[in-house]
Amino acid sequence: MYHNKSFYLGLQNKNNLFLPSVISAFKILVDESYFHLTDDEERRMHPKTTVSFIRCVAGQGKIYTKNGEYELNENDYIFLNFHDIIKYKASDRIWGYRWTNFTYYGCKDFEIGKIQKNEVGEDEEKYFDKLIKVGQNDEIAGYVNFIFLAYYYNVCRKDEISEILKLDTAQHRQIDDICSFITQKIFTKITVDTVSAFFNISPRRLHQIFIKELDISPKQYIIKKKMEEGYRLLVQTSMPINKISELLCFSSPYHFTNEFKKIFNQTPTQVRNMEN
Repeated sequence: MYHNKSFYLGLQNKNNLFLPSVISAFKILVDESYFHLTDDEERRMHPKTTVSFIRCVAGQGKIYTKNGEYELNENDYIFLNFHDIIKYKASDRIWGYRWTNFTYYGCKDFEIGKIQKNEVGEDEEKYFDKLIKVGQNDEIAGYVNFIFLAYYYNVCRKDEISEILKLDTAQHRQIDDICSFITQKIFTKITVDTVSAFFNISPRRLHQIFIKELDISPKQYIIKKKMEEGYRLLVQTSMPINKISELLCFSSPYHFTNEFKKIFNQTPTQVRNMEN
């Protein structure tokens, strides 16, 4: 048996990709007295192509640019050309915001000067905190662009991604628990009935869950995991094949060999000889 899910995109043109390069990032919480004037020194520190990604997470703030004024409320975000920004200030009792300055290559995956709204999520906050932490560590600062991309998509494309994935969180946790249980019991005579009884679901329901989540039956999954463990034992130990068969609770070495060949298209002996 061979089971595969994959895709092939081929060599991609970088002009079609959004490739950001983070210059600076700030996580700010201020009161109503806050006011900041962008000065020449700040502008010198940021290239002419710098874009500011500003996300309001609490209260209200106002940004003044060469092209007009923008008032951001909680859950709003906007992209602005950094060198167009003149000043900004709190316009409420508090203003909490996250500000990332970046340049980019390839496609422009955002719109300048348009206020958009998306509810602030827990994952988003974790990504930004990680962005700040990584950016402050010189040894791993090179990874900051990858974290910014995760943060960016969590803010700007969260609804689209959720719609595509359509994750059933509860069921996803259930399949993870079931797979972990099977892995723990791999050296026992585990069966579909054993698994369904442990999780108090019918064998039919177990089958439905596996087909939906993994596109494989529970019986096939159990055999697959046993074969993967058998392969590991073959290449990492000198244990005899009949002993591996017995350890994985197969009725005979012949049965083990037969199932092994269905998955790997080679016998256990051929695999061991090849590795040797």
